[in-house]
Amino acid sequence: MPAKVSILDHISQEEYKRMMVCFRAIERNYMPGEIITTFGQGSALVGILLDGEAVVMRTHSDGRQTILEQLEEGDIFGETLSAAASETSLIQIISYKRTRIQFIDYGHLVKRCSNACSFHSQLVSNALMLISQKAVQLSERLDILSQRTIRDKLLSYFSLLSRKNQSESFDLPFTMSDLADYLSVDRSAMMRELKKMKEEGLVNVNKKAVTFPVN
Repeated sequence: MPAKVSILDHISQEEYKRMMVCFRAIERNYMPGEIITTFGQGSALVGILLDGEAVVMRTHSDGRQTILEQLEEGDIFGETLSAAASETSLIQIISYKRTRIQFIDYGHLVKRCSNACSFHSQLVSNALMLISQKAVQLSERLDILSQRTIRDKLLSYFSLLSRKNQSESFDLPFTMSDLADYLSVDRSAMMRELKKMKEEGLVNVNKKAVTFPVN
């Protein structure tokens, strides 16, 4: 699998600090479960996840929640970069762990700064690569959700994680409740299916630790 791109690839800490001063960036810290931003408010800010993890959460009109995407260190997010915005549901970025975010104005990202920083071009290149990578992740997610049964969704997701980790053993990025939200399935039904799959030797799940033998 191709290596994950970071917005900070090939940019030194000193270059990054100088660029953030030029961009008049704002840094904020968030606790687990805290709302970082809500789409639909017309914000022109782009967030750079420096530490921690966050999720893109969709809350449907009936109260159901679906995790659309997991965000990790080096990821970027923002309403101007997202295709997830919807008039019929609420989209929010929610901190999953203790998280540190740096916010910059979208205009600074796409326009050359007055100081003509040489590393600005690298930042834009990284951002474009990240957006391209997100398109691939969206395709993978749609493939999982298109599976007809809970078992097929689980098998498809575990197979994807096994390939990404290049190992039959890996850790889930979610709790069981959040995994059910991510797969858009009922948690109780998912747990019953996981028990059956374990009895059949298809997978072994111990909390977040997964062993998925590849046949």
